[in-house]
Parts: sequence; C-alpha cells; structure tokens
Amino acid sequence: MKTSMPLLLAAAMAFAPAAALAASKPIHVDGMTGPEVVKWLQDAGYKAELTTDKTGDPLIKSAANGVNFDIYFYDCTAKPRCKALQFSAGFDLKAPLSAGKINEWNRDNRYLKAYIDDDGDPYVQYDVNLNAGRTIEVLDDDYGVWTSMIDDFTKFIGW
Repeated sequence: MKTSMPLLLAAAMAFAPAAALAASKPIHVDGMTGPEVVKWLQDAGYKAELTTDKTGDPLIKSAANGVNFDIYFYDCTAKPRCKALQFSAGFDLKAPLSAGKINEWNRDNRYLKAYIDDDGDPYVQYDVNLNAGRTIEVLDDDYGVWTSMIDDFTKFIGW
C-alpha cells in the first residue's frame, strides 16, 4: 500500500505541536524561586546577584547591554516561589527629563513603562507573569523584549 505525501505531511504536522511542547521547559505552576532565576540568568551568560527586598522577597541585581537593573519578585504566595517578576532600571541624568518626554515614550512604545522620580530621573519597568503554563522559552522571549527595549530607551533619553 502506498501512502501519499500529503497524508504523511498532515500526520507529521499533527504531531509537531506535541513534540514542541515536550521539548519546552515548563516553569513550576507556582512560579520561580530566586535561585532558579539566578541560574536562568547565569546560564545565559548574565551576572545575577541574589539578595532580598525590604519585605523579604528575592531581589536580583543584574545587568545587560551596559545597563544595571533589578529584578523584583511579586505574588510570592507559595514561598519561596513567586508568580511574577518585574525588571526595573533607573538612570541618573545630569538634567531632569520632562514629564512630556516620558509621556512621549509611553505613548509611542509598548511593553516598557517609564516614569520619572522627584529629581526628574527616568525609570523603566517590565512585568512578567510566571503563572501556570509558562515556559523558560517564553521567559527567554520576555527577557529579549526587556533588553531590546532598554537599548531603545537609553537612545531615547540620550544616556
């Protein structure tokens, strides 16, 4: 019996999503721990120093593309696991940035939200969910968005 090429192709395509899921690295249903995020960053070649914030949740000091940033942990209801991360970076500028300039960034750019502190120095933040069903590959993609947007933001503020 001959099997037609379209039939073989259809069968292969039917199993492709299952094979892709099997190859992915799932994140625990309750999120990630500080040491797991440190390992993830270090495995990718980035520095990662684990500390804790003022409420006792993990806090990571890291850097990418010449920019130092912090990673805050949120929704830590299943300690030591947390269901959300926030990448955050601040820039100490010689001259204050105007609210109008920050509004321009927020109006014209998705994902990376920006604000200015009382001294007019800009900060940017990027939130990441680690809820059930997320994978390391999706986290890698989020990190790529963060680092790409940081490059765009530093150019935008002339840093």
